[in-house]
Amino acid sequence: MSIKTMFKSQLKTTLAALLCSSVAVGQANAWSEHSLITYPILKTMPEVAEQAPIKVETLAEFVFAEAKGLEKLLATNEAWLRQNTPYYKPRPDALAFDANGPNDALVQNFIHAIRINPNARVNPYIQLLPGQDTQGRRRMAASEVAVFSNLDNYNKMTFVEVKSGEMVTPIEVLVSANDDPDNGLDIGLFEDSNTAYGTQYGFGNQAFGNPALEYSTQAPFHMGFYYESSVLYTLAPFLRDTFPHYRVHMYKALSEYAFSTGHDYWGWRFMGWGMHYIGDIAQSYHSTLQPGVSTASSLWINAKDMMGFPQGKVDAIQLLSNRHLVIEEFQEIITKHAYENNDFSSVLFKALATDTPVIEYTHSTFVEVFAKNSHAKSEKLADYLERWVPAKLVSDPSFEVDGSKELDMLIDEIREQHGEEGVTKMTNLLAEFMLDHNANTRSYVRSILNHKVKP
Repeated sequence: MSIKTMFKSQLKTTLAALLCSSVAVGQANAWSEHSLITYPILKTMPEVAEQAPIKVETLAEFVFAEAKGLEKLLATNEAWLRQNTPYYKPRPDALAFDANGPNDALVQNFIHAIRINPNARVNPYIQLLPGQDTQGRRRMAASEVAVFSNLDNYNKMTFVEVKSGEMVTPIEVLVSANDDPDNGLDIGLFEDSNTAYGTQYGFGNQAFGNPALEYSTQAPFHMGFYYESSVLYTLAPFLRDTFPHYRVHMYKALSEYAFSTGHDYWGWRFMGWGMHYIGDIAQSYHSTLQPGVSTASSLWINAKDMMGFPQGKVDAIQLLSNRHLVIEEFQEIITKHAYENNDFSSVLFKALATDTPVIEYTHSTFVEVFAKNSHAKSEKLADYLERWVPAKLVSDPSFEVDGSKELDMLIDEIREQHGEEGVTKMTNLLAEFMLDHNANTRSYVRSILNHKVKP
């Protein structure tokens, strides 16, 4: 084996290990509970918040009613993706949706055609915000909403059942659907996921993350590394094997089709699914391999590992995991504190509620604008973490942040070392990310709704 081949092989191992550490944080979530940071955006969009209630519809009702149209739509969409999306993994032709198939298999065939987890929970439901009343609706078990074996986080949330024909508001559907992709839509979709459908879907082996961990298998769908150096892409081409752009485009097409055919519930729900990835890419740990670490440093870490000095890689893995966890925890604490105290006066919520100017959304916007902006902020994010969070949590590779009492007391830890200025600086930085999330969401939603009203 040549030195170059050995280096590339080792680099893949090194980068995959780094990504595994980041994926392990928060079950590969970019933000804690997307619903909590999406609601303030949607409630200040009259085109969403002032919509009349709509009738709930099951996926089966939608697919049965629109089978022929969906067959044409999905075929057209697949052809477009193959022609216009670099590094796309084509859907196997055997999975093309067939409107003439047996009725009892139509829904399963549709699920296979859009390549989501067939065990995902797609029945109608509403995820309530903290403090919201069930209004007499049945409270659902977490296992009726999410597929994971460990549902501890979900047991802290409230989900209620809604049935076909019941009236709900579009904002309720969007807020709930916005979290659906984190509930299991993208679990187990690769050939090495040890699932029957993973061997059929055509995504190949999982490029990064741990195939043995169920939540880790969704990572390549929720992260998109579009702006790493050409050197890294040459040496580690697997970094291009990410799929959020594909998901966003597909769900946008499905949403627009559902609206155009009078199936508003699924128009809003598919829109919510696409919004999830829009939110994910706004977080730099989902758009950047190692925020604050140069390509040269990554290659040097790999070279030292090859020479028998692995400590640099071990340290880099730990720091990446710690920093990702800290920014996610900071967001969760600030957000949930606001809901618990009914206080949305912070700059973070002002950034979410501002009707900020947005660009016109096109098929290239996700990568060329949203992901690019997120990647551009990665250096600043790393810098702020190093400057305004205690070094023990973000700069000490011997310390494991996950599960530590210091993480639970993160705000107090920052305040103790850096005073109120530290909390303010980090909150202001988070508000910058929330302003991007806000603008991205409005752009995507308005694009679909503008398509809806066209004659």
